[in-house]
Amino acid sequence: MRQQVFIVAFEGVRLGSLGTVSDAMALSDRYRGRVYGGHAFYPSGTEVSGLQVRVLTPTGDGVRAAAGIRLAADGRVGGDVTAKAVFLPAFDDLAAVRPPGWDAVLPWLRQQHAGGALLAAAGASVLALAEAGLLDGHEAVADGRIAQYIETHHPAVSLLPGLPILATGNLITAATADGEQELARELVRRIGSPNQLAWLDEELGHRASPDPVPDATVRRFLQLARESYAEPDSIAAIAARLGTTERTLRRRCHAALGENPSDVLRRLRLDAARIMLCRSSIPVERVGALVGYADAAAFRGQFRRRFGQSPSSVRRAAADPQ
Repeated sequence: MRQQVFIVAFEGVRLGSLGTVSDAMALSDRYRGRVYGGHAFYPSGTEVSGLQVRVLTPTGDGVRAAAGIRLAADGRVGGDVTAKAVFLPAFDDLAAVRPPGWDAVLPWLRQQHAGGALLAAAGASVLALAEAGLLDGHEAVADGRIAQYIETHHPAVSLLPGLPILATGNLITAATADGEQELARELVRRIGSPNQLAWLDEELGHRASPDPVPDATVRRFLQLARESYAEPDSIAAIAARLGTTERTLRRRCHAALGENPSDVLRRLRLDAARIMLCRSSIPVERVGALVGYADAAAFRGQFRRRFGQSPSSVRRAAADPQ
């Protein structure tokens, strides 16, 4: 079953805001295909089963975007399906009125939140989360007239000025266009994994770190490792794909990262395995195989050395956080 991501578009939706998240979701799904596409089977758990992004509107009809373009819809807001994430992109609020269908969306947002969906809103759509009562007692960010309105009519919401984005539990708000880009990154990190986010940053030419790796070969290795850590390739085979030798790659990685290529692959594999164990019911042996371990005993041993717990213990703790 594919994970559902709903994008709720109101009249006047800003295509840049919608596109920032939908593009990030598409790249996120491409990453899943690159990492797991070589496997002969896909597990039934949600961790590696892909994303389905659907644009919903209050009526199921298309809406006119701020740029004047008519945007088609994939369906209407409603139903019993709980999404993995719901995103409300920014829309033009120049008319100083709520867009058509606004009131019908609010109870559905409360339903999604109660079901555990991750809710994110940008620009004027932050007001929808406030009016649904979901921001009461929480901190959030908003800008301009929307911030003034929330402060006046929703005093239980604590707005933090000057921040482009704020994530509080399963609620993410973005006040500015820069905040929308960070919101998209946070959705990828939450829905996917830190490995996936690092790969996305590389694909988009972004650098999460203020001090990027200066060695071009090591940067290429890191990108390739994030794409193919689940493959059983040896370090020598990876070095050959990079046009170098295993010895040279080991030396350059150690100089740039302080760890060997095999350490990098092991870390990526085990971090991905931990997320699968926490988010899915995939059997432990299959989790190990999905991240590149042909030997289940080796997987369990390395997992315990990295996290101090067995894979089964991590799964039980995630299922029973008490």
